[in-house]
Amino acid sequence: MKRLILITTIIFACCTMTMAQQAKIGYYSTRAVLAADATYQAAMKGVEKQRQQAMSELDAAQKEFTERYELFLEQQSLLDAAIKKKRQADLQELLNRNEQFKKDSQKRLKEAEEGALAPALERINAAIQALTSKQEYMLIIDTDSKACPYINPNYSENITSKLK
Repeated sequence: MKRLILITTIIFACCTMTMAQQAKIGYYSTRAVLAADATYQAAMKGVEKQRQQAMSELDAAQKEFTERYELFLEQQSLLDAAIKKKRQADLQELLNRNEQFKKDSQKRLKEAEEGALAPALERINAAIQALTSKQEYMLIIDTDSKACPYINPNYSENITSKLK
């Protein structure tokens, strides 16, 4: 029985050593690959343009609200109770519309960013699949995920440039 355990252990150790010698570990940075992806960068420029337009519109809406509120504060002592109540309701409605626009804008921007990122990540994953089939990588790690705090370059290969 001891002999069988010893033989099994030796065979397992030999197989592990053989696998370790042939198998490669690759690592890459998603941010670096995305920075080199022209399609992704163009899509993100479009998202940034949308963000700037939304911010401009939000600033204009905030300015309008501030002006109307300041005017209300100046005139409120002179206003009839019914008019005062109506203007307060108008200001509240304007504030609510501005908040809803802000939420909608944030949602649209998030969707646009995800829409730009999804095809880029698909291209990265396709490139990883191609590399793993050609180069026989045992494991590929994204260093941006912070899941692996240290990767020894003597036992692994940086494949970021290959993915670009």
